[in-house]
Amino acid sequence: MADILLAVDFGGSYTSIYRKDCGLVLKEPTLLGAVMTENGYEVKVMGVEAREIQGKTDDRTVVFSPISEGVIKSPDYATILLKHFIDKVVPQKSVFAKIKCLVPYPTGLTQEEKDDYKKVFLNVGVNEVIFVPRLLCSAYGGGVNIFANSANLIVDIGGVSTDIGVINLGTLIDGATLAVGGKAIDAQIVRTVSSKYGVEIGLSSAQKLKEEIGSLYSNDTANMEVMGVDVKTKTPASVVVYATDVKMSVLPLLAEITRIVETTLNILPPEISADVAKNGVLVTGGFAGIAGLERYLRNDLNLPVKVAEEAQNASILGAGKLLANLNELKKVLNEL
Repeated sequence: MADILLAVDFGGSYTSIYRKDCGLVLKEPTLLGAVMTENGYEVKVMGVEAREIQGKTDDRTVVFSPISEGVIKSPDYATILLKHFIDKVVPQKSVFAKIKCLVPYPTGLTQEEKDDYKKVFLNVGVNEVIFVPRLLCSAYGGGVNIFANSANLIVDIGGVSTDIGVINLGTLIDGATLAVGGKAIDAQIVRTVSSKYGVEIGLSSAQKLKEEIGSLYSNDTANMEVMGVDVKTKTPASVVVYATDVKMSVLPLLAEITRIVETTLNILPPEISADVAKNGVLVTGGFAGIAGLERYLRNDLNLPVKVAEEAQNASILGAGKLLANLNELKKVLNEL
């Protein structure tokens, strides 16, 4: 029986699985819902179903991700969740086939932290684990020729972290990870609405605000009404939130991204910096779709900036392209 080749982006916000010759076959939140019992927490729902109960549970139920800031914090729960996802895309009739997984990993992960990922994958029945830097996958999925002798700077803004790095000749020259991403922005939106309007909203409402009216244009008048709880009276209340409120919550992350990009450019060799000045910055990740991001970063960095097509899936699509061309995958692995 032929090997089953998967690319699995097991992230703190979403898990995406690409199967060779099938394409993207799964994308679900990296979430579990567990209920406290006499013997500890018992997992009840996972993935999409866990997200649906977020903010709607009693005190005995928790909804959480076993991955935080790109690091597996709860190996046992990570194993349960990954097995749930793998079982969805690998039919039972394939149990005798070998499963090989290409796993994009965040910049800055230590060898011990990579080993934690490997153990989880092996524990769910995967026979071989191949690690490739997520930034390389994101660049490849975003349309960059990662094997060219021309450096590109990639900013991948994910759910729980932001990876920033320079790629040339199929390898990651330099990179850094910020422990801030889309989830932190959601939490900041909650704080902004609470302090400005006196209404506490849930994280799911904050995410909806970010996705539906999020904008970096100062003159954007888009707004949206959301339900929450009055901070003083603890009674249900509605509030109209504006795009400018979302922008206020986003700006600290963008300032940190700008700082890291400028620091990275300052330590690069002149030839590499010249390439980046010419080729510019490619932005990928789920947050890349916010209105005005390309223009904002271009003005802030004084560099060409492009948001990748299908930016939110660039990492897994790039990993899938490597699976489809094993010769190119070998090139990448030879440079690691």
